[in-house]
Amino acid sequence: MMKDSDTFHKLDSHDRRLVAALQINPRAGAGVIGRVLKEHERTVARRIHRLIAQGAIQPTAVFDTMRCGLGNAVQLRLEVEGGALERVARALVGRDDIRRLVAVSGRSNVLWCELIVPSRPGLHALIAEGIEGVPHIREFEAHTTLRTFATPADWQVPELTGPEREQLHEGRVQPVERPADRYELSPVDRRVAQALIDNARVSLTEISRNLGFSVATAGRRVTALLERRMLYLRTEVEPALLGRPVEAQMCLKIPPAGLEAGGCTLAAYPEVRYCAAITGTYNLILEVCLGHEGDLYRFLSERLAGIPRIGEAAVEIITHAYKRGFVIKPQRPRER
Repeated sequence: MMKDSDTFHKLDSHDRRLVAALQINPRAGAGVIGRVLKEHERTVARRIHRLIAQGAIQPTAVFDTMRCGLGNAVQLRLEVEGGALERVARALVGRDDIRRLVAVSGRSNVLWCELIVPSRPGLHALIAEGIEGVPHIREFEAHTTLRTFATPADWQVPELTGPEREQLHEGRVQPVERPADRYELSPVDRRVAQALIDNARVSLTEISRNLGFSVATAGRRVTALLERRMLYLRTEVEPALLGRPVEAQMCLKIPPAGLEAGGCTLAAYPEVRYCAAITGTYNLILEVCLGHEGDLYRFLSERLAGIPRIGEAAVEIITHAYKRGFVIKPQRPRER
């Protein structure tokens, strides 16, 4: 968690390039990054340590919950009673089953959260009974995630050259081309995954020492989790620190015949941080990060205009992120 929400306004160009490298390969060593960025290894190591210690970045990992049999991601749009938005957010943010929680602009107090529901009975209970123990929710809509085209773990700020990105990609564990839809998580897999969730840069030596097996076994377990896309490494950072302070969430209505092509096209744009097909009136949800409101207008008028047959588009500005990738963010600063 960032220790002071006012500590950073925007990282300088050197730090942005370093963060971009860590977004591509969160486990890359300081020596590797130094060679790619043409900086001294010790300088890179110090800067990584500083950014982590200050809370500007958090190297972590996130399960593919569907592939690991941990449940389905459900996107919830919550309309909250007037004046109760912060109270509802505080009640939700600490829950272990909520991966993402943001407030958005709109005609009422609205929160969007991504809830991991372990089973269909759990989904039915959510629809029938609402979110237990959380008052002041006036109404909510639940949209089950069907297919994810791009995750925040895939997003990288465009600060590096093509050759630099390629060198960093080469050092990553390469996923298999067609992983299975479902893998069984063993107890050891869970323990190794938790070590990476706590710190994606943890060494194999430390994993082996803490979990009581060899370094070689630790390496094989980490590789298997990443190859099979059961776990995604992620360098969590607020887009505003990278010069992308304008964030928007969009819900689109696309004919089913164009959903796959539209999702793949949108996911490839550098502005898109998240893109997924969902159930409901709108069948595609995406999150974009941009430098200026004018860039958002151009995204709408040019990028979206290039997607055939979009029927409707609901656009909301993200005003505050309370939680991303299970990482709790600082409290919303009060106006001065």
